[in-house]
Amino acid sequence: MLKKLAAISLTAGALMLAVPAAASAAPGDSYAEPPSVLVDTPVVDVCGESTVVFEPGYFQPGENVSVGVSGAKAADAKYSGNVASAEGAMELSFSPPADGEGNYSIAFSGTRSYTAVITVAHAHDAAAGCDVDPAGAPAGSEASQSGELALAVTGGAVPPLMIGGGLVALAAGGLLVATGVARRRRS
Repeated sequence: MLKKLAAISLTAGALMLAVPAAASAAPGDSYAEPPSVLVDTPVVDVCGESTVVFEPGYFQPGENVSVGVSGAKAADAKYSGNVASAEGAMELSFSPPADGEGNYSIAFSGTRSYTAVITVAHAHDAAAGCDVDPAGAPAGSEASQSGELALAVTGGAVPPLMIGGGLVALAAGGLLVATGVARRRRS
């Protein structure tokens, strides 16, 4: 009985750890996920810029993708790059309005739809505009240039519960094997 439990635990643990690797080993299979999207800087300062990058194959080659921007004073926001490349990839640059603040939703509508959310960190003096050098601005009004944030890459991640479950099952199987060995030595 102890041998059967050890074998089952070791097999279950090995399978739980091997399944994610096997699932990601064949990217050409029919169940592969669609190309991903990355927002390089999801939190920007008012005079900053963010780029939304679509991997090749996301859109049709040369597709003209409709873009809609919503948020505070969205009509004054600027963007460029809404035509897909020959490979179906696309990069769109987004600059919020000089006096914008809060969340901006950028809706892409083409072969596939996607909505990116970019947050503007703080308001800026609309009269000064974005052409003013932050070094010459009064103290306390500088734009924050500290570390960039990035969106998590979706898909392909192994759930921590699966890894933990596999490790626990392997440990339990190892413990059962060790117990069986110790029991045989005593007999």
